[in-house]
Amino acid sequence: MRIGLLFIFFCVSSCQVPDPQSIPKMSSPEFSSPRPSVLGHSILSDSSGERFQLLEGEELLLEGTLEECEQKLAERLFQRYGEGRPNLPLPTLGGLQLWADVFWRGGWRIQEHVYAGYFRLISPDRVRHAWGTWEECRSAFEGIRISENLPEASERLVIFLHGLGRAGGSFASMQERLEVSGFDVATLVYPSTRRSLDEHAQQLAHLLDRVEGVLEVSFVTHSLGGLVVRTLLARQGDAWRTRLRLGRIVMLAPPSQGSAVAETLKDFMPFEWLAGPSGQDVTASGVEAERIPVPPCEFGVIAGGKNDDRGWNPLLVGDDDGVVTVEETRLPGATDFLLVERAHTFIMRAPEVVEATRNFLLAGIFSKSGE
Repeated sequence: MRIGLLFIFFCVSSCQVPDPQSIPKMSSPEFSSPRPSVLGHSILSDSSGERFQLLEGEELLLEGTLEECEQKLAERLFQRYGEGRPNLPLPTLGGLQLWADVFWRGGWRIQEHVYAGYFRLISPDRVRHAWGTWEECRSAFEGIRISENLPEASERLVIFLHGLGRAGGSFASMQERLEVSGFDVATLVYPSTRRSLDEHAQQLAHLLDRVEGVLEVSFVTHSLGGLVVRTLLARQGDAWRTRLRLGRIVMLAPPSQGSAVAETLKDFMPFEWLAGPSGQDVTASGVEAERIPVPPCEFGVIAGGKNDDRGWNPLLVGDDDGVVTVEETRLPGATDFLLVERAHTFIMRAPEVVEATRNFLLAGIFSKSGE
């Protein structure tokens, strides 16, 4: 018994009690984070929205006003990561198939180079403001966001996804119409000919994990973009699904059942090189319902054609838009379906398509109520 008591006494007396000043301060449970963390740093708000805390991990760095916490955040990120490598703020030269958007806010975007692996920070007018590592570009953006007091994001975000080999500029008129209707619109860039469907979906998932100030996300897609979104929604365990509400999806000329054109050309070497992995994924054999299921939300399909049994392309069977047949666009479970007399490439610019897309995002139907 005495030996046991001596052992306990020895253990207790040997324990070193830490200096209270050395114990990291922790956040109060009454505070919560309204947006994702920035490089391990979080700004939390109390229920009144008047008191804020800046944390690194679980350690409390500062408690004060929002302006004080944000200024401290910008200073800390700059000290730790800087703002990238020497840079001249010049317009970018394109190369859209070489870049992938991994962050978006109010037209500002951070892009990753497909092959080199470095990042660049681009403003809405496509001027490069920083380049280097992800941390350096993210730190540079946070400094710009705070110093220039960039506006908060809308609670409703619509993401545009272009088709194979395309860019987002073709959505310009539709973007303007949706922004007037109260949506934030992100016209994303993804290297459609350089990566596979799964890689495009992973890129989009990572971007959504970093979206700030948004409560609901919807999608408008063209062609291949429809398969990218379906692949995204088939993924399990993505963090953004617990934080963002899924809105509606409008698919323009999607190869929902796979593309007969791609199936025919899949072994043709120039096609393999030009279309890349996605060109193989979009074949009829590549689009499998088990792998790319129907979206778990309201979605509508707009197909192009001539509204006859011949279509635009004599090499395709039935009505078509020149690239995809009307039947290939159909997807079971669609809330609404619309056929317009338009060709594949510029279907998103047609005024009736712009209006129908807006109507569906607002009300889940292509025509206005009563039409």
